[in-house]
Amino acid sequence: MKKERFKSILLVFLVLTDVVLGSKILIDKKLWPDGYNFFSNMGIFYSNIMSYFSDNSKQKAQVFSPESIIINTGDQTTRTSLTSNNAEFEELYSEAQKLIKSAFSSERGNIETINKETLTSALSADSVFLNYPFEYDVSLFSALLGLKSSAVSEFTDKLSQVVITLSSRPSVYVANLENNDYIKINISADDKKLASLCSECTNKYTDNSVINYSFELKFDQPFGTQKTTLNPLIRIYSTENEYPVITSANPILNNDNTINETIIDNILKAFNINPSTMRRYTEAGGTIVFVENDGILKIDTNGYLEYQATGRGKEISTSNNFYADIMDIASLVIDVNSAAFNNASVRLSGHEDNELYFDYVVSGLEMRIDNTKADAAVVAKIESGYLKSYRQLIRSYQKTPEKLPPPGFFTALDSTIDEYSQSMNEIRINNMYIGYTDNGSVGTKQANWIVEVDNVIAVEP
Repeated sequence: MKKERFKSILLVFLVLTDVVLGSKILIDKKLWPDGYNFFSNMGIFYSNIMSYFSDNSKQKAQVFSPESIIINTGDQTTRTSLTSNNAEFEELYSEAQKLIKSAFSSERGNIETINKETLTSALSADSVFLNYPFEYDVSLFSALLGLKSSAVSEFTDKLSQVVITLSSRPSVYVANLENNDYIKINISADDKKLASLCSECTNKYTDNSVINYSFELKFDQPFGTQKTTLNPLIRIYSTENEYPVITSANPILNNDNTINETIIDNILKAFNINPSTMRRYTEAGGTIVFVENDGILKIDTNGYLEYQATGRGKEISTSNNFYADIMDIASLVIDVNSAAFNNASVRLSGHEDNELYFDYVVSGLEMRIDNTKADAAVVAKIESGYLKSYRQLIRSYQKTPEKLPPPGFFTALDSTIDEYSQSMNEIRINNMYIGYTDNGSVGTKQANWIVEVDNVIAVEP
């Protein structure tokens, strides 16, 4: 009897041990390709974006970061502009993110609708201005903060700018310029760390030029016969900084114009394509085609990569959550860049239905893709956790020692007005910022003005 009881106890012990060890293997070991972990993705909807990308936070956290951060001091001569190229950017953004999360966690009673003048008053005081590269859906923005939902969605459905006032009672302001929605959120979170970081940056970057917002110069209002108005939050600099000249290279080709097979193999690994089971052939013109059960992958000699699903496509996530899918695609983009030895960061630059858009960020500035074959560095389409299509311009960017200033703000503005005044009775400039432009050719790229006129992108020559 004792022997049978001992057997039963031993059996229970072995089963429990098996469960514990099996669970540990499933949780710790990556059973999917590098960059994908099923159990990690199951919880990503409710986790903070910084934590999700903790394995390579400096690069990956930038996927959802603002285009720029402006520290306002109440004086245009001491305002400071930061991009991801500044050493202080990441910590400043992390502290600002905590206060924004506090605001988006607020109850409805702490949120109120305000007018544009109240928002602009906040920009004229001690505050931090975060400018995002596109209009975020509030639901997506909330999810990236690690929230299931937010009462902010009852006041506006999108946002592109956030302002945090630095005071004894800090507030967070949200702007949706597309619909002229402006809201204020009172928070109880402590802003002392953020205020301290801002003070350090202001003292360090004392040689910055004067920074005005468009509304301060009345450029957001029509006057006389003028037919051009600017987004009130566009920044206008009295003098332009110098920016590095960038070289763009196509890593798919070696110096003798032969295919770099090492990079091709690395890209196949990023897509989890097994070289021993797929079929490979070369089309006329040199495009390499890889065929497998899930889809067809093409890489041409100009560096364009295209994946097209066959059937359901490649499974990238089993969480059946669009927000988790975005992060998995971001990981895939970075894996492809690593495969091509491209250390440029990437940033989510838009989303529409099930399509996601990403652009490269080089030396803290957006690399705008502007050619007939692509209008974003990466375009990916996902449906219910399956990758349906994926296009990427594979490039390697390097800074050169040379630095040059772009044309002055008013030179770029006059050029845009001249270009569109003949075909448009009224010109509405939605955004205007310094960036790089890649037309698909290799060689040097100089920083220049990128101007968004309604739905038109105007790149200064």
